[in-house]
Amino acid sequence: MPGHLLLLQHSEPFFGLYFGHLRGTEKMSYEAIARKWRPLSFDEISGQGHVTRTLSNAIKRDRIHHAYLFTGPRGVGKTTAARALARCLNCESGPTDTPCQACASCREILAGNSPDVVEIDGASNNSVDDIRDLRDSVQYLPSRGGRRVFIIDEVHMLSKGAFNALLKTLEEPPKHVVFIFATTEPKKIPDTVLSRVQRFDFKRISEKVVASRLRTICDSEGVEISDVSLLMIARAGEGSMRDAQSLLDQVIAFGGTAVGDDEVGQILGLVDRSLLYSMLDGLINGQPEKALIAIATVYEHGHELAQFSSEFLGLLRNAALIGLSPSSRDFLDIPDEEKERLDKIVEGVTPDVFTRYFDVMLETHDAVARSSAPRMVLEMAVARMASTRKVQPVDVLLQKLSNLERRMRGAGAAPRVGRHGSAPRERGSRGEKSGSSSTNSGSDPEPEEDLRPTLLIGGANGSAAIAMDQSIAPVSEFAVETERQDPTVEASTHLTLVSSSFTPVDVPPRAGSDEHSDLFLSFLSRVRDLGGAFRTLSENSANGGYRGGKLRVMFTSERTLKRGKEIVIEPQVIAIAKEFFVGFSSIESVLRAEGDTTQTVREKEQSDRKEYEELLWSEAKSDPAIQLVCETLSGVIERVTPIEEK
Repeated sequence: MPGHLLLLQHSEPFFGLYFGHLRGTEKMSYEAIARKWRPLSFDEISGQGHVTRTLSNAIKRDRIHHAYLFTGPRGVGKTTAARALARCLNCESGPTDTPCQACASCREILAGNSPDVVEIDGASNNSVDDIRDLRDSVQYLPSRGGRRVFIIDEVHMLSKGAFNALLKTLEEPPKHVVFIFATTEPKKIPDTVLSRVQRFDFKRISEKVVASRLRTICDSEGVEISDVSLLMIARAGEGSMRDAQSLLDQVIAFGGTAVGDDEVGQILGLVDRSLLYSMLDGLINGQPEKALIAIATVYEHGHELAQFSSEFLGLLRNAALIGLSPSSRDFLDIPDEEKERLDKIVEGVTPDVFTRYFDVMLETHDAVARSSAPRMVLEMAVARMASTRKVQPVDVLLQKLSNLERRMRGAGAAPRVGRHGSAPRERGSRGEKSGSSSTNSGSDPEPEEDLRPTLLIGGANGSAAIAMDQSIAPVSEFAVETERQDPTVEASTHLTLVSSSFTPVDVPPRAGSDEHSDLFLSFLSRVRDLGGAFRTLSENSANGGYRGGKLRVMFTSERTLKRGKEIVIEPQVIAIAKEFFVGFSSIESVLRAEGDTTQTVREKEQSDRKEYEELLWSEAKSDPAIQLVCETLSGVIERVTPIEEK
């Protein structure tokens, strides 16, 4: 008895430790959210209505196929749907599309130990021998349910020989067998297999559907978390319900039962949304320093700039949809408070501004991901976007042009609209007629040339030449043409002024001196190829130029000049000159003056051209017609070009 009492005394702490160990094990038993909240029926599967509805109708109408293929991204419900289908087929009250989940067959399938439902991992059982064993086992009848279901996950991992070994059984299996294949890469499955199965493509689940499912889970688990945080988690899941649930598990482990938005962003490695909005606000309102501060903050906090640029692309997309149309707002997967915030920032900004920003950022995002200096790349992208001018809608520009035409019509004669692109006609001095009337009384007089100023209004959607009354442009005549300089700049904000009245005595060459020098040397090279006496021209002419249809060739001495004059009139030389110089008429041979070098000729031409352009600029800026066009179209004078050069 004493020994027995002694045993009881020592047994009490022993049993206390033992049962305490069991209680501790029970407390430590934890099931991941993705497993705990796995859907049990078709109704609980989110975002795959096109699949679940088809399978439900097939069960109701007894049109169950012998082989199915479930494809789609990871975590969207392929294996879950396969198990749900297996329970539907083997439920004691079935086949039914709403299994009871309580019968022995349903419980065994849920526990994963049903003899009638066999799950095979295609990655580790991919040989011919594995398929041979499977082929032998399909002959056995189901022990409890109505069908034997073989679920092969990652079926694309089977070898070519394994697929071939499965073909005959797959095409003509026993009536009690159903095959369900699941894969993320259907392209790797042979066509011979695809032709023997019914294929169902599972889609990525929308962020709203994922966030709604996460809200249900959090409410049941007693977790306090905002809708903004749930949407952030859903967005990070990239359409995968399982990934989103795993991230939610991670967030709860980090923040407990009360999780704030900052904690969610921190655990997910997401950028603070306020920095994205600050960058967008700075670009829209002409405050690029706000965008640079946002980039610096992201960089200093250690976030990936590639992630920042990716999220900014999403924000630009949302901003464009805000102003695109009233119904386009329905495609925004952001909370209502973010919509209101975005509304205030983009108010009065047209969607094309954000499309141009998006193009810049899309190119920048790829560069940031590859660059060793991503911050510098992103900052230069801000410089590009900040320098992008605002544009006006086409209908607004057309209305302005119409108003401009009416104002001009009221100031003088009615405008004449001509065809754009025709060659400019030669004009005389102001008020001079371009043609004379016939002296014969029986013939009609030739129409006078219209010497009124011409406005060439052009753009991406066409262009037109409008002749104005002369009184509107008393200083000189100009052609005003809109020109699209950059794809990010609206064409109507650039005005190219083309003079048609001022012609100096010595017009500079059409192209630069260097280009004319190269043409002249090429011309001499072709002449040299003729051989014989023609070498005199190519080897003894110093330099030359082309102006007004005449090609000037300079010789260094009287003797070479005399020989050169005889050569330049040869038909072969004339033919070569016509190939090189547009509008060529003749070749002039001259003796080069002392000190008249190629360099001095070029300097003189540049000086003449500069003086000529300055005169055009002064006339353009003071011309009332040009001022009127610039004011109406919100344009600026960017280039003044002689009309002879067009």
